[in-house]
Amino acid sequence: MRRVFLVVAVFIYVLRAMPQEDHPAAAFIQSARMATAKYRDRSVAIAEGYRKIGTDFPGMGEHWINIDLVFDNKFDPAHPEILTYADVAGTPQLLGVAYALPLLKGESAPEWPVGKEAWHDHFRTLEDETALPQHHTPVSAGDAPRITMLHAWIWLENPAGVFAADNWALPYFRLGMQPPHNAAPHDAPITAAKALSLVSGGAGYFAASIRAATGPLTGGEQKHIDAAFAQSHAAVEQFLRARPLGTLTHSELDHLSAIWAGLWKAVDASVSHKMRLRLQELPTR
Repeated sequence: MRRVFLVVAVFIYVLRAMPQEDHPAAAFIQSARMATAKYRDRSVAIAEGYRKIGTDFPGMGEHWINIDLVFDNKFDPAHPEILTYADVAGTPQLLGVAYALPLLKGESAPEWPVGKEAWHDHFRTLEDETALPQHHTPVSAGDAPRITMLHAWIWLENPAGVFAADNWALPYFRLGMQPPHNAAPHDAPITAAKALSLVSGGAGYFAASIRAATGPLTGGEQKHIDAAFAQSHAAVEQFLRARPLGTLTHSELDHLSAIWAGLWKAVDASVSHKMRLRLQELPTR
C-alpha cells in the first residue's frame, strides 16, 4: 500500500501540464506528447519496433530505439527514434523521448526547436554509445560522420530543462519520491540525486565508470572501492528508512550530498596518485 501511494503521488507530479509558451519549442513538445502518449504502455512501443539497447543510466533511464526511424532521414516530433523508460515499483514508466539524426561530414545539428547547442553527438556504434564505458567518455568526432541526439523530457519534468541530456529528478522518481520543485540549484543539488541513485541501481553504473577510467586495479584497491560503495549504499538506505514521506528538506539534501562526497573521498584514497588524477576528470562523479 505504501508503494502504491508513493507511485500515485509521483504521477501527480509527472502529469502536471507543461507551460505552453508562444515558442516553437512549446508546439514541438505538445506534438511529441500527443503522439507518444500511447507508448506509456511499453508493449505498444515493442509492437511498433522499439527495442532496448545498452544499459540503464541513473540520470537517463533505459534507451528503447526504433532503428528504422534512425535512418529514415526525417526529424519529426511525433516519431521519436528513441523512447526512455525506467521501472518504478516494478512497472515501466515512459520518461521522455530522444531524436537521432545521422550527420555527414560537415553537417551540423538543426536549430529547430531550441538551437543546435541542445543536441549532442555520438560517433561510435549505437551499442557502444549506450553501454559502459564508452557512453561517458568525453571524445569529440569534430565534424566527421556521426549521429546527433536531442533529448526531450516530456513525461518526467527535468529541473535542468526539457531538452537537457540528463535528468536528475529520475533517482527521486525511481524511489517514489517527489523531487524538490521550483528550487534554486543549491536547493536540489545533483549530488543529492546521485546519492539516492546508489540504492536504485546506480551503484553499478558508477562503479563501472571508475573501472573504465582507471583500467585494471589491484585486488586491494578494488576491495577498498567496493567497501566505499557498500558503506555509502548502507548510509542512503538508513537515511531513507529513518525519514517520513514528503519532499526533502535543505538539511536532508545536504546530508545526501555529504554521503556522495564521502564516497568519492574514500574512492580517491583507495587508488594511486596517477589513478586519482584520472578519477578527478570523471564526468560521472
